[in-house]
Amino acid sequence: MNKSQHFLYKWQLLALASWLRCGRRGIIEAVTGAGKTNVAMQAAADAHRRGLFVLVVVPSRVLMEQWSESLKQALPQCVIGRLGDSFSDRADDCDVLVTTRHSASAKKPLPPGDLGGLLIADECHGFGGATLRKSLIHEYEERLGLTATLERSDDAVEKTLVPYFGGVCYKYDFGQAIADGVCAQPRVAFVAVPLAKEERDEYDLMEADLVAARQTLRAIPDMPQEPFGAFLAAVSYLSENDAGPNGKAATTYLDSFSKRREIVATSRSKYEVLSNFASVILEASGALIFTQTVKAANHAINRLDPLLGIEIITGDTARLERETILNDLRDGKLDAVAAPRVLDEGIDVPDANLGVVVNASRTRRQMIQRMGRILRLKQHGVGARFVVLYASDTLEDPTASERDGFMEEIEDISESARIFGIGEQPELISFLNYSGPDKPVVPEKIGPMSAVKEIPDNLDSVDQYAWLSFLGWPEETDAHREAWDNPPSLTPDPLYLDFDVLELPEIMRQKVSPKKEARLSTGEQPVTMSKVNGEFVLRCTGCGAASEPTPFRWKALEATVECSCLW
Repeated sequence: MNKSQHFLYKWQLLALASWLRCGRRGIIEAVTGAGKTNVAMQAAADAHRRGLFVLVVVPSRVLMEQWSESLKQALPQCVIGRLGDSFSDRADDCDVLVTTRHSASAKKPLPPGDLGGLLIADECHGFGGATLRKSLIHEYEERLGLTATLERSDDAVEKTLVPYFGGVCYKYDFGQAIADGVCAQPRVAFVAVPLAKEERDEYDLMEADLVAARQTLRAIPDMPQEPFGAFLAAVSYLSENDAGPNGKAATTYLDSFSKRREIVATSRSKYEVLSNFASVILEASGALIFTQTVKAANHAINRLDPLLGIEIITGDTARLERETILNDLRDGKLDAVAAPRVLDEGIDVPDANLGVVVNASRTRRQMIQRMGRILRLKQHGVGARFVVLYASDTLEDPTASERDGFMEEIEDISESARIFGIGEQPELISFLNYSGPDKPVVPEKIGPMSAVKEIPDNLDSVDQYAWLSFLGWPEETDAHREAWDNPPSLTPDPLYLDFDVLELPEIMRQKVSPKKEARLSTGEQPVTMSKVNGEFVLRCTGCGAASEPTPFRWKALEATVECSCLW
């Protein structure tokens, strides 16, 4: 019996009821900051009450630590174990086991004895790879996937994730979360920065190659033309799999696209204007500087460090140092933190109300993660703001036809959005002087319940079960015993929500994987060995993703790196 005096947002209770209707199998797709983890905590508590074992599979060691601490607080009656990151707890010795995807793939922890089990997969969009899909263990009859957006650049959603989880049982986007008062509505300033002459010349040269490749790609039958994100995903698919002219055009397009992005990402004009925002950062309740690369984050640090307290977090930042930096931001000892993508997913970031986007996000998933860091529910009088620096007349331009999804999505949900030139500093500062709405929407909370408080009369058996099982009650009532002794009949053919299927063009000539050692186009190894705190890790030279640390060099060489460059 869950005796905690905890409430749920209305959407969280609806999501759990929808998961119930789907036979306790499904994916809940809800934006960052809305409270997906708390949904899973209630599902785990109810599974434990019913005598089931619970396995929580997470992407990283950091998230394993965060989930373990949250579960201990939410389920004090349960023994919480860990598997991975030097922990080797067994399912036989705990009620809930938290493990990384790599450890789950290798160890395959099963429900002990005759117990059934619930598997909770956090950030489930990342489970589609050939190795990591092995962590989706079929012995668990009940399955709950959590993600901010169920998108991949391959067919793993259709072929792996949906068959395992059953489908999407509930969706909750930023528009709904803002309307419900669960997330804050931001004010967004787009700031146009011109490229230097040499940068513009190089950009235009790349543009010529890209236009020629684009003409070939747009003419391919079954090629998705819009939105741009779907087109780009299909191009990536062709580049990876097609050895014919279509695949070569796709590779040329992506190379040119990447080089253009690098030009705008490292444009010195962006960093020259960063100091203009020092006063805005200083008065903010915490600021996050979003970049794509370590080099870009260091540029931001060099510009802002003389003016305010700022630190950088990268994939190489040690755990204790990272925690110290984030705690300092939370306590106001730091004004800002700059990070190259590492804050996008998997790290518990303190509440901040200003995001400065130096480099726009590459994917919708990354955009949602970034937005969620700033759009978490705010106290009255605190407004969420974004400053988005963009190189004018480039792919970053909000007025461009092939613009990043970040621009369109954040503009759609903003309280107000305006474009400024670098000469409009007073107008920009005035626009960013935003303390939130005069009358903020108060989110609807359900609970905590009392023994004498009746649940609504018009509920069906599933909703009634949800109210009794997922909300905090101080004691067990006759209604609880009735619902648990006579659980609702669940739909034998559950109705899952529709989701967009990635359209992929036909492969004309399949690529054959080379037998030789893989290398990057630069001739470098795609992964490198490094030593962190006395332990060995393999690290992707592209995105910085790393394998789990091990004291043994030979074991690190056999490890697998979950690389987001391939998503």
